[in-house]
Amino acid sequence: MAGDMKDKTSSKANAEKKKAGTLAKASDIVRGFPGDDNFKLVVKGIFAAAALLSLLLLIIAGADLRPSAVVQGVKEKYAFTHASGDGFPVDITGGRIIRASGVTKGTAVLTNTKCLIYDGKGREVISVNHDLASPAMESDGEYILLFDSMGKGFTVRTLSDVISEGKTENSIICADISRSGRFALVTNSETNNARLIVYSPEGKVLHKWKSVSYKISDVAISPSGKYIALCGFSSQKGVLVSTVILQQVGAKENLKEFTFENTLIADIAFHGNSEVVAIGDDLAAYLSVKKDNNKIYDYAGKTLNCYDLSEKGELALVFSGHSDGRNSSVVVIDSSCLEKAKIETAMTSPYVNLGNGQIHLLHQSGVSSYNYKGKLLRQSEVQADCQSIFTSEGRLLAEGIMYLSEIG
Repeated sequence: MAGDMKDKTSSKANAEKKKAGTLAKASDIVRGFPGDDNFKLVVKGIFAAAALLSLLLLIIAGADLRPSAVVQGVKEKYAFTHASGDGFPVDITGGRIIRASGVTKGTAVLTNTKCLIYDGKGREVISVNHDLASPAMESDGEYILLFDSMGKGFTVRTLSDVISEGKTENSIICADISRSGRFALVTNSETNNARLIVYSPEGKVLHKWKSVSYKISDVAISPSGKYIALCGFSSQKGVLVSTVILQQVGAKENLKEFTFENTLIADIAFHGNSEVVAIGDDLAAYLSVKKDNNKIYDYAGKTLNCYDLSEKGELALVFSGHSDGRNSSVVVIDSSCLEKAKIETAMTSPYVNLGNGQIHLLHQSGVSSYNYKGKLLRQSEVQADCQSIFTSEGRLLAEGIMYLSEIG
C-alpha cells in the first residue's frame, strides 16, 4: 500500500511537471501580447504596412494627396451633409439661368447674379453672389470656373470654397477648366491676335502662348491638365481656314496643328487625356495628341442643328434640311467616326443629350428617349420654356429659364 501511495505521488508529481512544461510552452506562444515590447513592434509594423498599402492604392487610383486637396475633400463631404431644400423640381432665385452643368455629386447653376450648387437630389448646397457683368461658367469634376466673358474677372471654386480669383490684363475671350483644377484663359492682346495663359488651381502661371496667325474662338484643357487644344481661324487668299492647335503645358513648341479649309470649327473638347473632338459647320473630327490616325466625319451637305459629346467619347449630331429644324436626323458616331445609331423624327430637335446610354431629344412637346437601335423608350413632358437638357448624377434634367426639374 505504501508502494501504491508512492506511485500515486510520483505520478502526480510527473503530471504537475508535465502541466508546468505545457504552460511554459504556451507562455512562449503567447509571449508578446499587450505589454510586451516585441508585440508592440509587430503591431506597429502591421499598421505601417497597411497604411503604406492604402497610400499606394490611392496613388495608383490617381488621388490628389496634397494636404490642401485632402483638407478640401473633407470640406466637400461636410458641405453635402448640410444641403437644404426639398429637391427637384427647383425654382432658381437670383435671375435667369445662364448655364447649368453636372459636377461631382451634384449640379452647378450660374445665373445673372449667383452661382448655386445642388446635390444629386436637387437640394441646395451653396448659393453665392458674383459681380460678373457678363457671367460665364465652365466646370469639370469638383472644380468650377466663373469668369466675365469679354471682361477681366475670374474665380475658381470647388463645391465648398474659393481656390483662387483674380483679373486678367485684357478681356477674356474663352476659357476652360480641367478635372485636375488647372484652367486656361484666352484673352485679347494689344500686340497679337490672342494670348493664352494656363494656371494651377491656386492661380500660379504654368504656361503662356501668343497667337500671331489666328483669331482664337475656343480652348479646351485635358482632364489631367497636361494638354491644351485651341481652335483658331484666319482668312488665306479669301478662304476661311480653321486650325486646331495642340500643345503640352510648359512646352515651347506646338505638338500638332490641323488645318481645315472652308470649314468653321465652332467647338473643341477633350475625350480622355489625349484625344480632341472638333465640331465644325460641315464636319466633325477626332484628333489625337499622340497618334496620327485622325478621323473625319463629313456631314455630306446636311445642316447641323445641335450636338452632344458623351463621357465615352460618342458624338450625337442632329441634322435638318429645313430652316425651322423639322424632320430631324440624329446620328451617333464613335471615335473611329463609325455610325453607332441613327434616328429619324418629324419633330424639331433643338437639343440632344447622350446620357445613361440613351439618346434624349428635346422637342417643343417634350423629351423623347431612344436606345441605340432607334427604339422609342419613353416620352416625357417638360415645361414650355425648357431651354436644354443634360445629365447630372445619373438624372436627366430639364433646364428652364428659372428652374431645374427631373425628367421621367
